[in-house]
Amino acid sequence: MQVVGYIFIIFAVADFGLSWMGYNLTPFLPAAISKFSPIIIGAIGYFFLNAQNMGSGSDDPALDRFRDKPRNKRKKKK
Repeated sequence: MQVVGYIFIIFAVADFGLSWMGYNLTPFLPAAISKFSPIIIGAIGYFFLNAQNMGSGSDDPALDRFRDKPRNKRKKKK
């Protein structure tokens, strides 16, 4: 998945650089979307780079306080 992510990011950088030189790598898209295609494609690449980390749980200890903790059952006094 990381290779696909890097390919998308490289394509996004190339699309951005070549658009400054007047060459559009995404002529099949409408003009309004084509202006933002490097951002969109780069974001997709970033998603693929981090997709493996999104599925697994985080080992960040700061997030431990937000996890569900089992509640202690109190006995009722009669």
